[in-house]
Amino acid sequence: MFQGEFSNNMDEKGRVSIPAAFRDSLNNFHADGKIIITRSHNTPCLIAYPTREWKRLQAVIKDMPAELKRHFIRVVITPSQEFAPDRQGRVLLAGVLREHAALSRSVHFAGTGETFEIWDKASWDKQLEIGLAALKDFELDM
Repeated sequence: MFQGEFSNNMDEKGRVSIPAAFRDSLNNFHADGKIIITRSHNTPCLIAYPTREWKRLQAVIKDMPAELKRHFIRVVITPSQEFAPDRQGRVLLAGVLREHAALSRSVHFAGTGETFEIWDKASWDKQLEIGLAALKDFELDM
């Protein structure tokens, strides 16, 4: 399970280190240790899927109406990249992915359970502010 928030710097080539806690989860709970990184279809960030979750996403896509499926494939599947982080935990993000998330030097990782998101730090801060405002009056009954 991916949880927590971490920030790392991306180098000029587009390499960024996956946080150690996320690499540990990947290695401990996902047999092949690989991730697929792609665009989010509805937010300006990237989503990292372990192989098992990527296969689940593909199964959901298979049942979509044809036109929606075609759009989803073009937006999410086409730019996806499979990674096995190098010895330093780094991945090299393609320009098309960096552009979608408007990634600059400061990159923020957010665990979302079975996947994790990769944000530009400034964009994450704005998104967090919006989320906090939206939840301001929400009471969780437990």
